[in-house]
Parts: sequence; structure tokens; C-alpha cells
Amino acid sequence: MYETRVNLKHLLEDIRDAYPLPIEEVIIVELIANALDSKAKIISFYIDVLESSLTIIDDGLGMRRDVLKNYHNIAATTKQRGEGIGFAGVGAKLSLLLTKQVLTETKGGYGSRAATSWHLSSPIRAPWKFIPFSGKVKTTRGTAVSIFLSDKNSVLLSPDFIEKTTQKHFVPLLLPEFQQKILKFIYPKGVRFFVEGKEVLAPLFLSQATLKEVFPIKLNGQAKQIAGFGFMGKSPEMISEEFSGVAVSTYGKIIKKGWEWLGFNFKTSGIFGLVEVPQLSWLLTTNKADFLQDSTSLKKYYRLRKAIQEAILPVLIKLGTEVPLLEKQKNFKNLSKEIQKALLNVLSDFPEITALFGFKRSVKGKKIKTSDLPVVTFTSEQETTRAPQKDKISLKGKEKTSEKAEKQKKEPKVTISFEENENKYLLGRMLENTILINKSHPAYFSALNQGFEEYHILLCVAWVLANFIEKQRSPLEFISEFFASLSQEKQSSLFALKK
Repeated sequence: MYETRVNLKHLLEDIRDAYPLPIEEVIIVELIANALDSKAKIISFYIDVLESSLTIIDDGLGMRRDVLKNYHNIAATTKQRGEGIGFAGVGAKLSLLLTKQVLTETKGGYGSRAATSWHLSSPIRAPWKFIPFSGKVKTTRGTAVSIFLSDKNSVLLSPDFIEKTTQKHFVPLLLPEFQQKILKFIYPKGVRFFVEGKEVLAPLFLSQATLKEVFPIKLNGQAKQIAGFGFMGKSPEMISEEFSGVAVSTYGKIIKKGWEWLGFNFKTSGIFGLVEVPQLSWLLTTNKADFLQDSTSLKKYYRLRKAIQEAILPVLIKLGTEVPLLEKQKNFKNLSKEIQKALLNVLSDFPEITALFGFKRSVKGKKIKTSDLPVVTFTSEQETTRAPQKDKISLKGKEKTSEKAEKQKKEPKVTISFEENENKYLLGRMLENTILINKSHPAYFSALNQGFEEYHILLCVAWVLANFIEKQRSPLEFISEFFASLSQEKQSSLFALKK
């Protein structure tokens, strides 16, 4: 008989490396996330400099003895996708890499209480044992995790680090606007954080902003439904880079930041924003640090991303931000038809990008019909926003009809236009359902002067769309198939385009 052996230390290091954050930051984020998943209302951190220990205590549901026993299995979890933002108690598990000992004690209700001691004794052994309950959890139910650090100078022993990490990753939970509008459906009694007895509050610039706007995120479909809420403001002072741009969160945890993930290219140091969309929790990777890249998840993600774009644009204008305007170009009617023909073939092989065009049903494994093709237009007009309607909120992606829902079915479409982007080496980008071709790119000038403008447009369209295919697939494969799908007439004339 043989036995499968696991290098626990190496496995924990692999989990650590899956996060785009320092391990100390990951530990704080995951300890908080798991406390939130347990329905905690109060989350408190305590530091003991003499013992070089950090303790987090929550008043959540806690764990029964059998659950606590399973908790020591690496990656073990009872959570289902979309039901939370923590990952298998990984905050405590990753801390094994930095600590001499991890103590966990918990009250699971009905008089249940238990405590354990855990450490990493070798790369392949992480022994643990039940120990007497010390009483750190004062509430009826809850959990306390104490990590005893090997490095007495670790940033985990800094109250300032813990406070800033909490603000950076969970700021939606610190804002009354989000709690009152949407997070009350997830955390009915709110959540409060404390570090050494001092309450963690939202960064000062959020309350000092001269202009603030709170707005709903609405999904387009046969019926309107509110998927989340956004908060945007303009501060008279410089905002730190970690808060600049728009951050998207789910269940109060920030997943993405900046402008680029939304297709914007602004350099507005005074503008900041937050968007909370609970439905995105269904699309999170296992470590809850990014979004899934399979075709089904990408389609849902792009649909929500487009809804966020449509909600943010009018707010940016209201806040006085210069939004790139679409410029009227010459008639590219024949080129529009060519792009439609190319899409006819590539959409069946790359169904994940259909969400960019507003498809209402999956085309995976199906042949695209001509009637299903997205309408390709060159235009100077952006879609007009519809009048607000009375809607209901959906937290888990289930359709709920509004009282005054629009019944009109929208056909799939993509708009192609032009802009002068500050990043002159960016070929193009996608904003809502519009592909913006960068006229500032050196290749555009060259193509225009030599009469290859249409060829450059086709290349830009293919390149922009290739950025949205599944990560495991080759962008070059998509671009090659796109050009191979053009008509023979267009392929033979690509290098003879003259005015």
C-alpha cells in the first residue's frame, strides 16, 4: 500500500502566491472575510507586543466542535459559491507560515465551545490539538483567532497597518450610504471594526468630498433590476493611489480597483468611486481575489461591467469630469458588414465575448445565425440613458420584474468610434458596447496616410475583442480567425485600400 503525501508548506506557499497582495495583508483580509461570512457584527483586533501576538475576535455564529476539527484540513470549507467572500479559513492557515503557533477558540451555540492549538512543525506536518477554552470570546457565539508571530517586528503588530488594510479592502462597510442602500440586505445590523478598542472609520477624504453622488447600478433586459449601488465623489485634495479611480466590491470586499478595468482612461486625481454589486460574488475565483474566466462567467461579468459603465458615465459628467466624446467619422457601411461577417464565425468559437454585444442567450456550441449577429455601426452618439424606474434589488442574479419594466427587446450591437487617447500606444479599448479606436497611435497616422485605414480599423477591432477571451486561449488565435473570416474580396483588397 502507498499513501499520497502532501508538502503542506509548499501548498500554503502556492495559495499565498495566488494573491496579488503581501501575505500579511492577505491574512488580515481573509480573517475579516471569514468573520463576515459567519455573520459577525463586531470584529475586533488586539495586539500583544510582549507576546508578539495578534488576536481577532468576532461575534459571528462560531463553530461546533466537529466543524472546528474539519477547519484544520487545508482548503476545507462548507461554503457554497455566492454565499460569502472568505476562503476556507485561509487567513489562519496562511499565518502558519509566519507564526510559532495559532490558537483558535470558538462558541458554536447551544453551549458548544472548543479551542485548538496549531503549528507547522515541518514542511509535511501541521499538528494540532484540542486545548482548554480560555474565554476570549465573551459573546454568546463567536470565534477568536490568535497568531503568535516569529518576527517581533512584523507589520501585523502595527495598529496602523491593520486599520489601513481594513479601510483599503472593506471601505464599503464603513460608509452609511452603502449600508442603507444595499449592504443591509447582507448585513442587516451593519458591521463595525475595532483595533485596540478604537473604531475603524472611512478615510477622511470620503466625508470631506465637496461633491458626492449615490446611484443605482441597473441591468438592461426585458425588465430593469437593480444589481447594486455606486458612490462617487470629488475631493479638493489629492487622493492616495489605492483609492483613486473606481473600486468594485461584492459583499463589502473590494475586488477590483482603478479606471482601466472599466475601460476608462482618466487621470483624475480628485475623483474616486465605489461600486457594490453582490451578484459578483457568484463569479469569484476560489481565493475570492479575482473573477472567473470561463465563458459563462465572463458573459455574466461583462453584462455587469457594462451596467456599471452606463451608471458611472453620467455621474462623471455631473462631477465635471471630461469624458471622451465619440467623433463623427466617414461612412463605413461596407466595413460594418465585413465585421459582422467576421463575427458570424468567431462568436461560435469564442462565445464568452457575446456578452459584450448584449446577447440574451448562450451561443456556446451553437452556430450563430445571421439574424443573431450584432449590429455593427460607426456613430458619434452614445446610448441615451432611460428614465429611472421603480425597481427591486437582486442579490443573487435572480430576475425580478420591476413595476414599470420596459418590454422592448434590444438587439445585440457594437459601436465603433474614434478618440484621441492620452496613452498614444494603446490601439483601442472598449467602453460600454463601443470600441474606441485611438487616433493618437502612430500606426493610425501611418495607416491613414497610406490608405490602409480600414485595415487598421479591422486590426483594432480584433485586438480589442481578443482582450476579452478566456485567459487560457490565445489572442493571436482569435485575431487570426477574425481575419480569416473576412470575405475573399476584402482579404484580397486589404493591401490595396486607397482613397
